[in-house]
Amino acid sequence: MPALCIVGVIGIIILSLFFYLLNTARKKNAPATGKKDYTPVYVSIADKPDSIMRGMDKFVRDVQKTESAGDKWRWIPMFIFLAGVALSTIDLLLILFGYFSLVFTGGGILLWIAAFVMARSLRKSDSFDFSPRYKGTKEILHTLRDDLKPGATFLGHLDLTGAMLKTKVARETKDTRNRTTQYFRDEWLSLKAKLFDGNVLRVSAIQKSKKRQSYTQRSRISGKYKTKPEKFKGTEHDLKIRIVVNPDAYQIVPNQNFKPGASIGKYIISQLSTEGGMINVVASSPFEEVEQAQILNLIKSTYSLLQRKAAS
Repeated sequence: MPALCIVGVIGIIILSLFFYLLNTARKKNAPATGKKDYTPVYVSIADKPDSIMRGMDKFVRDVQKTESAGDKWRWIPMFIFLAGVALSTIDLLLILFGYFSLVFTGGGILLWIAAFVMARSLRKSDSFDFSPRYKGTKEILHTLRDDLKPGATFLGHLDLTGAMLKTKVARETKDTRNRTTQYFRDEWLSLKAKLFDGNVLRVSAIQKSKKRQSYTQRSRISGKYKTKPEKFKGTEHDLKIRIVVNPDAYQIVPNQNFKPGASIGKYIISQLSTEGGMINVVASSPFEEVEQAQILNLIKSTYSLLQRKAAS
């Protein structure tokens, strides 16, 4: 009997330590799939450039401030947990001296529960890193702000809430084996601006992803049913640019270096239209991430189709 009690107490201590360490691990330090998680953010872009950028900076500071406040108390759950271990040790010593007792162990278990609850609560103050797109969008706004018409504002949104949310499923298909593949469409950046030269610029950055859902399959060998996990099938990026041309200042002219099939940085132009006094461009990229410099470069290259009219 005493031996079993000793084993039980030791087992409780080991299991409690394991679950404590498991549940208090910082989320951002242990991505399960190797893909980095980022803080979900949605920014409505409907103001002057400087106001938008100040708001974005303030949001980052507020998130960091909240996390820092939680860090000040992060040692307390560990202290409570170790106090529970100390109480359980008393019972262990009593058992070794021939006195059966689980009173202190009961108190230790209560302390472990309290430490677990507090650690879970403090996890809410943890935050993931901000996506590079957050800073990249700010740099795009900073670059384009000098080209805005005086007093004009940007319009649009920055959606970094996640590229593969259920609300972003564009369509679903099934193959001959009845496996479902979901196609996601995430317009993470939408931007409209009236420029100093009278043109109106629209930019839309879209991430397209697909994922095969989990399914059950019967093994040909054993005849047993096995569940296959969901599988990420890849992603690509589209960048749509529209310039409504100011006819008093510009005319649209062909450019042999800017046409369907041409490679501009990480993008390949897939569609180009110059009808109706507008330039419409769709460019695609097979890369998982496209930096803001690539987006700005494609906008600049689109302007190569414009030729300023001679002053009359």
